[in-house]
Amino acid sequence: MWGRSRTRRQRQAEGLAAVAGPVEAADSAHQALLELRRAVRGELARIEALLDRGDGLPSDTIREQTLGAMSVFADLDGVSQHYHEVRTATVAAAEHGVEVAVPWLEALGDQVRSMTELGETFAGYGESLAYLRERSERLRADLGPLREGAHAALRAARDELADARGADGWHGWQTDLTALGDRLTELDAGRVTPTARRKVSDHYRELEREVTQLRGVMAAAAP
Repeated sequence: MWGRSRTRRQRQAEGLAAVAGPVEAADSAHQALLELRRAVRGELARIEALLDRGDGLPSDTIREQTLGAMSVFADLDGVSQHYHEVRTATVAAAEHGVEVAVPWLEALGDQVRSMTELGETFAGYGESLAYLRERSERLRADLGPLREGAHAALRAARDELADARGADGWHGWQTDLTALGDRLTELDAGRVTPTARRKVSDHYRELEREVTQLRGVMAAAAP
């Protein structure tokens, strides 16, 4: 009886010793993955903080570029849950000896490879999101003067329209100016989708140019 107990304890000690290193490596891989997730979430939060501020950033377009990262979070939840299950089973099997733990060590190795691959994916998204944030910050700075110019032109046109009340064409000018104001509101709200050939900055320049043209028409019609 004592011999069997001693043999069982020895088998348990050998099994736990055999899995200690692989389990520690798996824990490190899992922790690294969680840290990458925190970093990616941090970038997403910083990007979100830039949006919907009424400064012309194309919020919808920028959000679309973050969807890939959001989908990876669901993958991480599944991988993390499976990792904990395999880790628990590996340690439990090791208590019955090295031979019993071997299949679970192989499964644990598969989990480490899965976590490493997912970590590389997260790292790639982290770099892409950092670039997206930096580009968005530069765009916001570049749009500032253009936005101010468009608003200044629109304010001046509205003042001139008020002074021209009663002139021929006044109602048409009012309609045109209202439409331009609505377009500027859409631009500021970030609801205009930019393209490679027509960027947000182009929209602001075009709008200011159209306001200037309308002001010219009103000035030419003045008595």
